[in-house]
Amino acid sequence: MEISEIKKELKSTDLQRVQGALYYLFDNKTFDEEIVSLIAKLVTSKDKGIQSLAIDCLKNIPDEFKPVASQNIAPLVASDNIEHRNIASDILVNYNDLCYDALKQYLKHPIADVRQFALDIWGNIGSKKDWDIVHSMLEDENKNVVVSAIMALGNIKVAEAIDDLIKKYDEDDEYKPFVLNSLGKIGGEKARDFILRIINTETDQLLQLAAIDALAYFEVDADFVSYLLEKLLQSPPRVQPYFLKTVCNIGKKYANFVESPKELKEIARNALKDEDIEIRKAALNALGNSYDVLDVDSLIMELLRLEPENMEYIFQNIVKNSDVEVFSDFVEKLAYQKDNGELFSSLQEFIFREWDAMTVEKKIALINSVLQLADELPIMVVNDFCDWFSYREPETFRTVLQKVLQNSTSSVRHILEELASKYF
Repeated sequence: MEISEIKKELKSTDLQRVQGALYYLFDNKTFDEEIVSLIAKLVTSKDKGIQSLAIDCLKNIPDEFKPVASQNIAPLVASDNIEHRNIASDILVNYNDLCYDALKQYLKHPIADVRQFALDIWGNIGSKKDWDIVHSMLEDENKNVVVSAIMALGNIKVAEAIDDLIKKYDEDDEYKPFVLNSLGKIGGEKARDFILRIINTETDQLLQLAAIDALAYFEVDADFVSYLLEKLLQSPPRVQPYFLKTVCNIGKKYANFVESPKELKEIARNALKDEDIEIRKAALNALGNSYDVLDVDSLIMELLRLEPENMEYIFQNIVKNSDVEVFSDFVEKLAYQKDNGELFSSLQEFIFREWDAMTVEKKIALINSVLQLADELPIMVVNDFCDWFSYREPETFRTVLQKVLQNSTSSVRHILEELASKYF
């Protein structure tokens, strides 16, 4: 398609022709400055299909046309239409500092909301170009703009701003969590020392958590992880799950040689009740790789959420790392859950895959549990397990089945008798 034809199609009142031109441009990247301007007008089209295509075209134009596109898109930052402002942000953050000359004027806009929005875009880009303008906005008359400046300086990683950020911490309570986060992103000894002081002296638990979160950006050692664990045990129950998530994220690489306090287990079991999946992942991490009988109920509660990653993690530790007693208790309690078929199907898949890595004791315990619980499990699950047992461990299966049958109650005996006649 020729340049002149593309322009003609983009100016058409026929939406199908406009759409065809946008598809062509997205695939072929045939631009000049006028075409870029024409596309920019379409990002506010009432037709959502045209609008989406125009946005995608502008997000993916060659670098040489990004300054021109920025001049056309940046005015939307000052729009009264929040959707149009968000479109501007979505496009401009893809341009890095090529959009700066067009965006710069809005950092000084008389309306605070516009200054803040422009600042948020620049902060997300994270370029150091003219960072002193962002730095000066720490003194803006509007608190929301100041917060955005604090966050932008962290994203830009301006070390020269550390002293002024620390001053902002003491200036207003609203700034404190944002200052801590930015100091963590900037890094350096001065920032680290300040964050540690806040952890040790701050009485506000949420700010302590914000400080600990900020430390996740730094390298920490095993002794510090142990120190944080002590702090966790002393914190109020309502913040312990959030504290736990942070500590576990910081301490993952020290998990093999930092001894977890026994009290942490109870905190982790309670944290498994939380709706936040990241907190529950941290709780599983805190329970360790080998479970106790006391952990089983909480683990089953997590399994009922059917989160694939957490299910795999729990099965791995139950089947391969925990004691036979814990494994048997787990299988029994799992059997008594309502609608247990899906859970057992997932467990079955895992066990069949890991069978060769299981100990003889675990295999016997599983065979015994499945047979004793045959009246509690879906018949399909029982049959699948027994088919597997008879194929992989025929002699052991026969021995266990005969023993369970001899000691069985009336409720399960008829099932066991049918299994015996089927397999032997």
